[in-house]
Amino acid sequence: MIAVSLRYEQSDHMTRVFQLTNWRRFDEAISEAEQWLREEPDNANAYGMLAQIYMKSGKYDKALHWSAESLKYDPENKIGWFVRVIVLYSQGKEKEYLQAVKEAQRIDPYESHYLFLSFNLYHKKGKLQQAREELDQALQLAPDNSLYLAGDSYLHANARNFQASLASEQAALFQNPDHDQTFLYLAWAAEKRGDYDKEQEYLKNAIRLDPTDAQIRREYLKSLQKSYWFYRLLLLPSFIKKMKPWQIFLTWVVAWLLFKPLILLFIVLHVLSHWTSKLLVKAKVFGWRSIFRKQS
Repeated sequence: MIAVSLRYEQSDHMTRVFQLTNWRRFDEAISEAEQWLREEPDNANAYGMLAQIYMKSGKYDKALHWSAESLKYDPENKIGWFVRVIVLYSQGKEKEYLQAVKEAQRIDPYESHYLFLSFNLYHKKGKLQQAREELDQALQLAPDNSLYLAGDSYLHANARNFQASLASEQAALFQNPDHDQTFLYLAWAAEKRGDYDKEQEYLKNAIRLDPTDAQIRREYLKSLQKSYWFYRLLLLPSFIKKMKPWQIFLTWVVAWLLFKPLILLFIVLHVLSHWTSKLLVKAKVFGWRSIFRKQS
């Protein structure tokens, strides 16, 4: 979920739309934006804010439509471009996103969130060096942003720089974050470091801040599986997490050649522990009847 930006020239209407949207009172926010448009039918910001409401409520087609209307009245409207970039990123349209973000950064070179989105894109693709370059630029523009610091912790953890990951984690927490995505990134970083208690703690904070986010709920349920000793026992030991990818691959090859029966047993036990813990978590959270309930 992306926070609504309010880095633009404000009006009373814009302030009210912004507040209502952040309170997730989307119908009221839409009514406010529509009233604004009735008063100022050629105001590009009004169209852009209407697009932001639909973006925040997950209605991406409508968000793109109204952002296009915003850009029709003002081809360099920052809100319109902001919405367009985020929606294209969220929809996984990489080619269109890269084209849009290039233009958006030309218009608003100080919008650090564009850099953070590109960091995410490269990070997911395993391009850690490019991810590092984008995130470093975002942190230069907003060094105290807790979300970016949490992303830095996650990036360091993925690169197995665990001490640096912990330092960025502390820096993010120092900012007293109240954003669910900050805690989600901190949880991912903790999981990569093998600190499953912290992972669960951060996900509890994330779900407290936004209990409606489906991704956070999924991650939280996955983290609960690690509460069971038999599942944790079969997770990768911490010393393996510190190894480089080629070292892990070589270790598995040697182990397969020398201890094939034990490796097969490990795989079978891992699969069994995964599904057993998943069923136990589902029963704990939703009740035993949920396990036998027919899927609609």
